[in-house]
Amino acid sequence: MKKIRLISGLMIITIISLIACSGRVNSPEKDNEFLGKLPSIEKKYALQIDEKEKKIEECTDMKKAYKLAKEKKLLEKEKDETIAEYVAAHPLTKDLPFQPLPDTKYTIKQVVINKALSGNLNIKFLITINEEIKSKYGSIEKTLFIYYKALDSNGNYISKSTTVATNFKNIKLIANTEYEAFGSWQNKATRNMEDFAKIVEITREEWEQNKRK
Repeated sequence: MKKIRLISGLMIITIISLIACSGRVNSPEKDNEFLGKLPSIEKKYALQIDEKEKKIEECTDMKKAYKLAKEKKLLEKEKDETIAEYVAAHPLTKDLPFQPLPDTKYTIKQVVINKALSGNLNIKFLITINEEIKSKYGSIEKTLFIYYKALDSNGNYISKSTTVATNFKNIKLIANTEYEAFGSWQNKATRNMEDFAKIVEITREEWEQNKRK
C-alpha cells in the first residue's frame, strides 16, 4: 500500500514538474466559423515570440542573447510558413457578418477577406455610393473611409480591432459608383479573434477614441 502511494505521489510530482518546465499548457486550436484556425495559429506563435523577446531583453549574456535571437527568427519563419500552408489548404471565403452605420450615403453590400498572410488579415468592403458625397467645401469627395471594429459572439469588443478601410485611387464618389475599400488587422488584433463574430462600422470619433485599445 505504501509502495502504491509512493508511486502515485511520484507520478503527481512528475506531472507538475512537466507542466512547470513547459511554462504553459498548449490550448487546442479553435476553428472559428469565419476565420478558421488562423487566430489560434497567430496566437500560438505570438505567445512564443513574445516569450523569446522577453528573454532577449532580460538576457545579459551576449552569446545566449544571440542564440535566442536566432530562435526567434526561426519561429517567425515557421509562423509565416505555417499560416501560408494553412490558408492555402483552408481558403477563408465566407462573407464576414457586418453591421453598418445608419443613414449613410453608401451601402456596404459585402465584406470579405481579401488576403490572409502571417500577421496581416486584409479585409475588402464592396460598396455602392447611393448619392453624391461632398466635402465641407462643396467639392466631390474622391476617398471614402470606413471605420470599423470587431465583436465576439457575446457582443464584446475584440482588443486592438479598431481600424479603418479606404481606397487611394481617387474615385469620384457620385451616385451609383461601385467602390472597394481595404483595411487590415495585424497580429495584435487577429490573435484575439478566436471567437470573432462580426464587424461593426463605427464613427470617426469612436475610431479616434479607441484605435489604440
